[in-house]
Amino acid sequence: MKFSQVLAQRFSLIVTPVVTSCCVTTTPTLAATLATSEAWVNLDNFSHAPVDIFTLTDTQTLAIARNSQAVANANADANFVTDPLGTMTKANNNSLSTAQGEGNSYFALAESNAAVIGYNFMLEEDETFFFDFNAFLGLKSSIDDPEFERSNAKAEIALNLYDTTDADNWQLLDFLIIAGQLTTAGNGDFLSDDKSTGLTYFPRHTTFETAFTGNQEMAEASVKGELSRTFNSLTYLTLVEAKTNRVMVKTVSESSTLLALLVFCLIGVGWGIKNKLS
Repeated sequence: MKFSQVLAQRFSLIVTPVVTSCCVTTTPTLAATLATSEAWVNLDNFSHAPVDIFTLTDTQTLAIARNSQAVANANADANFVTDPLGTMTKANNNSLSTAQGEGNSYFALAESNAAVIGYNFMLEEDETFFFDFNAFLGLKSSIDDPEFERSNAKAEIALNLYDTTDADNWQLLDFLIIAGQLTTAGNGDFLSDDKSTGLTYFPRHTTFETAFTGNQEMAEASVKGELSRTFNSLTYLTLVEAKTNRVMVKTVSESSTLLALLVFCLIGVGWGIKNKLS
């Protein structure tokens, strides 16, 4: 089996490129609800270069409206450039999802995913593997009327370093996870991060900001740092950085016709995913 097929199986949640739109209306001039989720990551200053590289992107959109207006947009981009000496090796990706609606019966959903994968970084005995990272995650959610409208934005950035010396038994060595969610109006807002000891933040370039009250909410995380690890024997490494951004806006009480259309569209999304993975 090709390595790309193996990766598709391991990371099937981000390898499902489907774009679906049903009953999409014209762009509204004034949005009663709005949700934005964006994230980007830059990786550079690598000590070593990978043997193989892969980039993955995925976008999905869905917008339905009855006597209303709804718009959903999703964009994703990923790049990986290698240099045999490692010094010019760099990777970056970004994803953005937005949704907005106006009226008394609408639903809009957008999701974007992006990933970069470096395979087979080779480390000799007593060599140190390192690189710098710079990441941003931003969420915004806004409504006009909390009784009738809902807006949701969520995002996650995950960076994982694996020991893949044994190709059939990947061992997680280091990780970084940044995640957040806004639910307006409602509960469940959060912004969090978690990392292993192999990663270090640069304090002057790391900030976390939140506003979790009212009809307009936001959350932003900006981090900069480095990953460094020394190995005492010949080791092969795989680096995976992936992100997902999802937004949704809707009215609280959709008509039965609107719900039927939604179910029909989601069935189409599921059919498209099945065909892509088969």
